[in-house]
Amino acid sequence: MKLYKSLLFGLLVCGMAACDTTDLERDINSLKDRVEDYEAQVQKLNDDMNIIRVLLDGNKTITSYSFDGANYTLTLSNGETLTLTQGVVGANYPSITIGENGNWVIAGTDSGIRAEAKDGEDAPYTPQFKIENENWCVSLDGGATWQNLGVKATGTASGTSPISSVTPATDGNSIKITLAEGNTYTIPVVKDLVCEITEPELADGEMWYIGTDGATLKVRVNIQSGDIIRPVVPADWKAEMSDYSTLSGEQILDVTVTPLAAASKCVVTIEVNRGANTITDEIVARTQTTSYYADYMAGLDIEIGNVKINKKEYKDVKLITQQSDLTTQFTNGTVYFLQSDFEMSKKQRVDNSVIIIGDKIESKCKLTLSGDYGYFALNPSEASSKGLLCKNIEITESENKIYMACFEGTASDRKVENFIFDDCVIRFNKSGTNRALLSVGNSFTLESVTNFVITNSILLFNSATTDNRIFYVPKANTGFSTNCTYVLDNNLLYCCSVNEGNISPASASVKLVAYPENSLNVQITNNTLVNVFPDASQAYVQANMHENSVLSKNLIFVESSWTGNCYFINPTVSPTKGENFTDNMVYDKNSLTWKIFRNNPTEGVVNNISLMSEEPFVNKTYYETSFTYTLKDSYKGYGIK
Repeated sequence: MKLYKSLLFGLLVCGMAACDTTDLERDINSLKDRVEDYEAQVQKLNDDMNIIRVLLDGNKTITSYSFDGANYTLTLSNGETLTLTQGVVGANYPSITIGENGNWVIAGTDSGIRAEAKDGEDAPYTPQFKIENENWCVSLDGGATWQNLGVKATGTASGTSPISSVTPATDGNSIKITLAEGNTYTIPVVKDLVCEITEPELADGEMWYIGTDGATLKVRVNIQSGDIIRPVVPADWKAEMSDYSTLSGEQILDVTVTPLAAASKCVVTIEVNRGANTITDEIVARTQTTSYYADYMAGLDIEIGNVKINKKEYKDVKLITQQSDLTTQFTNGTVYFLQSDFEMSKKQRVDNSVIIIGDKIESKCKLTLSGDYGYFALNPSEASSKGLLCKNIEITESENKIYMACFEGTASDRKVENFIFDDCVIRFNKSGTNRALLSVGNSFTLESVTNFVITNSILLFNSATTDNRIFYVPKANTGFSTNCTYVLDNNLLYCCSVNEGNISPASASVKLVAYPENSLNVQITNNTLVNVFPDASQAYVQANMHENSVLSKNLIFVESSWTGNCYFINPTVSPTKGENFTDNMVYDKNSLTWKIFRNNPTEGVVNNISLMSEEPFVNKTYYETSFTYTLKDSYKGYGIK
């Protein structure tokens, strides 16, 4: 843990000035003990949460376990290995319970995250924990972001270890686990009873998309005489398993799953029955269709960034097949699916929610913002609005546009919950200076966007524009200090020149975020920037960083000429740490000096960025609206996924 290494270094410096060797050694040993205690607490709490996940899941057995006097090692029927530590490690944990609504309640606060499966879908995430600056922090999104719980890892206990006791049965056929809140669960121990879906390999929460002709999954089992193995799907789906009647021992079986021809979703469950014991593994499958509208009308969720929408919440739906289907504006509260290109020449007020989705999954419709008033005006009619959500469209501004969206109205202290573009192409056409995707005017001092997300998209910049801005916030606005999370994830930011059909590299200067002086939670990850430079007088990010901010796994490729400064972040307050901003790659043919921070950080924080000595691509191709490439193996994991 880098935090503890820096603490140890600081103590060493102080000790050399003020302590004799004996005192210094004692202090260092004390600090080492504290670090080891913290690491043990973190390990135990995360191990306990993994065990609780299995208990809530309820479809696993234990195939074997061992005990070394302090720790149980459990091997589950799906091949997963978990560790259980007897007793309490450390002095203090955040309280962790499950509320009556089924959500995790952590340190007394409802997290809004389900703890148990619901309607055939697994719980989104198992909470993860770490200790930073002696406080417990929790992540509810798989480690992408962390929240300080304000609970000290030492001192008077506000909570205890979530698992209070572990009791194996005397016959060795089960293990009883009692949680701190009193609930008791029993997991059977059945030797060699195995059920594990091995293909497809999916991330947590990911669905298996299959065509209407069907697809095959593979399941690992360990067959004994009398075992009954079967797939379970709804009546309108089909699932057929390969013949296992003559097989025994560990095997990989094929299961062919055929969905409805129409848009649909189901849970595919594989069951293995052995006497009184049954174990299962499951996967959520969804028909691969060509129409978001068909999916929506079939009752399926559509994900726009980190937000899910469906007919239960948004009942009003309109399909736009031609320009005449909509002659004035989009209506707030209605979900629009575009099947044709559309021109928006009137100001579009976003009083509550405006949701626009390109219907054809394999292609994008064009939404052109034209004339003097073709832009989105965020003007929530109440204290908060759902905001602007766009998916699978190519949005283009006309050449006289200063911004594509802005705040308007006279009321203050109003919040837009979402400003999201997912799987979009966004064209910044205007030449000149200070052009923005979203601009918050100088007269707005309290308004904010809670969830600003650009993901899976292509942002095209005009090389004739100076100071392109994705998000502009005036310094006077304090509403973004604690209310906003800015996410720029898995995008291509790109500039090229097109002259009589010939495409060549060109450069553009960009501010990803401009001016907020209060801390902003910035999450800029896995983006590829091609000939897109930081603003020469500032940086990509001109803001102070929240403690949970991350700038990581970004790949910058520079082939056009540039002579300006190259900084990632320009805060007004000197940063005290840099570990969240270090894992980025830069290839620059100009061999300029790249730094993380424009102003000098605290001593000990690495600031310079080493340039790659070789191009990171096996091949690359410039297009008018895209840049395709194949990464060398040594650079995989950086840039767009």
